[in-house]
Amino acid sequence: MFSRSVDNPLYFLSQRELFKTHKKKANPVYLKSCEFFGATLIDRTNTLDSGFNFKIIDSIPSLNKPKSFEEICKERAEEILSKTEGKIKLLWSGGIDSTLALVSILKICKNENDLSRINILLSQESIDEYPTFFKDIIENKLTYKLIEGTIYDNIFPQDIIITGEHGDQLFGSDKLKLTIESNDAFSPYENILDFAISRKLGTDKYTQNIIEYMNPLIHKSPFKIYSLFDYLWWMNFSLKWQTVSMRILNGIERGANDLESTVYHFFKSEDFQIWSMTNHDKKIKSDWKSYKYLAKELIYQFHQDENYLKNKEKEPSLKEVIHSKRYFFGLIKEKPSKKIIV
Repeated sequence: MFSRSVDNPLYFLSQRELFKTHKKKANPVYLKSCEFFGATLIDRTNTLDSGFNFKIIDSIPSLNKPKSFEEICKERAEEILSKTEGKIKLLWSGGIDSTLALVSILKICKNENDLSRINILLSQESIDEYPTFFKDIIENKLTYKLIEGTIYDNIFPQDIIITGEHGDQLFGSDKLKLTIESNDAFSPYENILDFAISRKLGTDKYTQNIIEYMNPLIHKSPFKIYSLFDYLWWMNFSLKWQTVSMRILNGIERGANDLESTVYHFFKSEDFQIWSMTNHDKKIKSDWKSYKYLAKELIYQFHQDENYLKNKEKEPSLKEVIHSKRYFFGLIKEKPSKKIIV
């Protein structure tokens, strides 16, 4: 059995830190699993042996009677506004998650004073992604800043920030697109998982080891894992949640204590998690364009763009766009971390 690290607990490790600085401490199969999933995996169930002593920020909540998705959106918006004072910077990419976060906040604003608190950070790519929303809802109506360069040049220590993070952890995984389009996503995961892993890694050398390494986690799911869609959702939900919580904080050199004090990921709540675990049938229908259809329907109720409702697809996640010149505020590269947050 690979020995667990006895170092001080970690909240986060970037992939750069994991593979370049701390690679020797890690369980080798864990490293290959991180490579497959494209992120540093932090197991919220405390089942897998990574070689690191990660401190869990959000334990997976116990199941309770779920609220409706719309009700949770409203209550989450109310919670964020009631816990904060003064100006808020909301990061809007034009995608489904950040648009629903913005819509939910706008719906509960009661007057001009409430609206004046919202300062929307967006890029030209944000506008291009949802041009009618920008024209009808934001332009000449709300305070916004069209930014260039990196997001890190536009966020300061005293800022209160809202993001659309955790949407994928609730609804599924962006790794599902190809398998949904090839009609494999809803087949038994045992029939397709080995192919999916081998294709991503470019070799089948580590495939069986990864499958066996992940197997104990399957039994921790709140329901029986049957399809590849089930499998990838559960791995995303249980293993990537904390990395998603921490990745932008790492870039702006803030720590875990800033979560729910100055940095609010809109979908980071127990109610959203409970909804996800108890409404697995409401995440997608049968085609990729229906992914997050409930979120798109709520956006449509606020802004009736039928093309966005029917055809809008998941765009690259924040992790991906940080490395991209094209998407999300021109985040050209990940800002190097000066230290590991402990």
